[in-house]
Amino acid sequence: MRMRAFPVISAGLLAVTLLAAPAAAEDNAAADPCFNGKLSIKEVLDACQAFIDKGSDDKTLLIRAHSVRAMGLSATGNVDEAMADMNAAVAIDPKRSNSYFMRAAGYDAMKDYDKAIADLDTAIELNAGDADYYLLRGLVYSRSNDYDKALTDMSKKIELDPKAMNGYESRGELYRKRKEYEESVADFTKVIEIDPQKAKGYIDRGWIYVLMDDLDKAGSDFDAALTIQNNNALALVGRGVVKSRTGKPTDGSVDLRMAERLEPGIFDQVRALGVK
Repeated sequence: MRMRAFPVISAGLLAVTLLAAPAAAEDNAAADPCFNGKLSIKEVLDACQAFIDKGSDDKTLLIRAHSVRAMGLSATGNVDEAMADMNAAVAIDPKRSNSYFMRAAGYDAMKDYDKAIADLDTAIELNAGDADYYLLRGLVYSRSNDYDKALTDMSKKIELDPKAMNGYESRGELYRKRKEYEESVADFTKVIEIDPQKAKGYIDRGWIYVLMDDLDKAGSDFDAALTIQNNNALALVGRGVVKSRTGKPTDGSVDLRMAERLEPGIFDQVRALGVK
């Protein structure tokens, strides 16, 4: 079973991940409630524990059971218990790269970045062709303020998986942190090209234009985002900021008030982008 979720996940994502796993349709485990993704998280956790307690000699299924349990436990906030399951998965087969990837995601959630990077190094040694390993390692490097290594890994993700938005989104955000705004705009433009019907790409690029003081382009992007999602608080703040800076200081007040009603604390998010 190929697990692609990071540790803190929703019940819906857990179900989708389980149902989407090709192995579930290829082996006799499809009927086991630990693997079929049709139950609540609690029911799946109980079923996986029951499967583990039976003492299966099928290493592949046993690793899957521990991995599914780890995902379910993380979804309920039990990260320490989830990590115990991932330790078990690694111990069952130390040559399985994806177990290190999942455990690294757990370490990342716990902000134990050194251990996360060590596990991702191992995962990449075992399988150097998996783009998501580089993306997660790049994100961990970014969170630990090693922006140069983060950039190398995010660029590798894009090289290996050029049609995936998350590589461009992550690198665009990294370029923003590095204040390399032209490069950030290019990556968010690529995000928009891949899926022009999602508001997020326009919002992300709009805030970069604000940082560049290109308010006309910023305004166009926020307008585009609000056409797609008219109650997006971050886009409303953006449009309000553009109106206030290009006209009277009070021109954007309606948008700003609406944004704060929709999402209290939204201005803290904007300040975190480096916008003053």
